[in-house]
Amino acid sequence: MDNSNIASMFEMLDSSNKGSISFIQYKEALKTLGLCTADEVLKDDGHGVTFETFRNEVYICPTSLQAFARKL
Repeated sequence: MDNSNIASMFEMLDSSNKGSISFIQYKEALKTLGLCTADEVLKDDGHGVTFETFRNEVYICPTSLQAFARKL
C-alpha cells in the first residue's frame, strides 16, 4: 500500500473535491480500516480532515490498509 492508494481512498471520501472530509467520514474510515474502535474517542476540532492528516493516520498500519483494499 503506497501513497497513491491512500490518495485514492481519500478521493473516494472527498467526492466533492473540497480537499477535506468530515470528521464523521474520517472516523468511519479509520473504523473500517481497523485503526480505531467504535468506542474510541477521537478529538473533533470542528475542521475538516485534510489529506495530510488522513494519510498520516492510515499509513501507520499497512496491514489494515491491505485488508481494506481487498474489500473494494
